[in-house]
Amino acid sequence: METKRTQLKVAMNYGAIYGLSSIAVFLIFYFIGTDVQSKIPQWISYILLIALIIMGIKSHRDDDLEGYITYGKSLGTGTLIALFGGVITGFFTLLFFTYLAPEMVQRILDETQKNLTEQGMSEDQIEMALSYSKKFMTPMWLFVFSILGSAFLGFLFSLFISIFMKKEQNPFNSNIG
Repeated sequence: METKRTQLKVAMNYGAIYGLSSIAVFLIFYFIGTDVQSKIPQWISYILLIALIIMGIKSHRDDDLEGYITYGKSLGTGTLIALFGGVITGFFTLLFFTYLAPEMVQRILDETQKNLTEQGMSEDQIEMALSYSKKFMTPMWLFVFSILGSAFLGFLFSLFISIFMKKEQNPFNSNIG
């Protein structure tokens, strides 16, 4: 007899794939010297998240739930996939900004200051914006934001994805007697 995977197990597996692939994308762009403000790695990560949420929900529906999944179960599975991926990327972020590239925080702040100056903000406004940014650019805050941000994005993406992935069983098609 084949054992069915739980929603948590599916989410952990696909979340791990998402987290590790996001780290790989980040490292590739980091080592080729992409600008710290580049949105390309972020967009690739979003595409990966969407693809893995779709694959995870479909796998759970078709392999474990006999081809049926409710909107709520689909939404929960997608959000959990993103949450587990966020935990993995959060730990990586903590390690990266603490040990591998602690100077990266300063590079990001310098680039932010340059962008704010180009936007025509006054020195006082720039200084205030940078002081707030510095408070939240510690490795621990980045870890927390990585988890929360990933879970939130996964929830938003799953709200939409679940509309198409749900497949509810007809209550009048029962196999009773």
